[in-house]
Amino acid sequence: MLCLDTSDGAAVAVLHNGQTLAAARSDDPRRHVEYLAPLIVGCLDTAGITASDLTAIAVGTGPAPFTGLRVGLVTARTFAQARGLPIHGVSSLDAIAADALAEQDIEEVLVVTDARRREVYWGRYRRDEANVVRAVAGPGVDTAAQVATDHADLVEAGQVIGRGLALYPADLAGGVSEEERAADAVVDASRLGHLALVRAQAGVTQPTEALYLRRPDVHVPGQATGR
Repeated sequence: MLCLDTSDGAAVAVLHNGQTLAAARSDDPRRHVEYLAPLIVGCLDTAGITASDLTAIAVGTGPAPFTGLRVGLVTARTFAQARGLPIHGVSSLDAIAADALAEQDIEEVLVVTDARRREVYWGRYRRDEANVVRAVAGPGVDTAAQVATDHADLVEAGQVIGRGLALYPADLAGGVSEEERAADAVVDASRLGHLALVRAQAGVTQPTEALYLRRPDVHVPGQATGR
């Protein structure tokens, strides 16, 4: 399986039978087009396979800014269509939450990422009795202050992760140490792929529609705004 995410930089991984054969990322938030293809080629080479060996595609669906997210989705869809492969969409917030809940001894977490415009994308997640990570609120986009108010229990408990934590520590840091705030929680493409596999085996539909959550920053000249 080839796994892609461009919600924050560009992340690529190749999985085989649930094992990660190769993974790479670029943290550049704007040059997705330049970096994504070389990362894919590099991961395939490292894994010792070619595109014809792939059996499925997993792609992050955001939420994220319009332009970067579109690069990953278009690449994944084109790749899948050209090869006749199934494609699975996974929320980037889901992947971050699954990573955190697998590594920490907690049952619930609030994921906050950079939405620009002085806002954050957010999602609240819980690990249930069957050890399955589920969204219990969100995804949404709002100011850090409003998100902190709405999820004060997790903020106070220090159960908040993501880039939004370092961007808005006064609102979201709670009991999180300065060192933990500085540690970026970004999408692990391998984790995203594992989630896609688990959900596919359970028969869960995984659409690839983008989670923009608001209108794109760029509009076609002369396009009606609906106002």
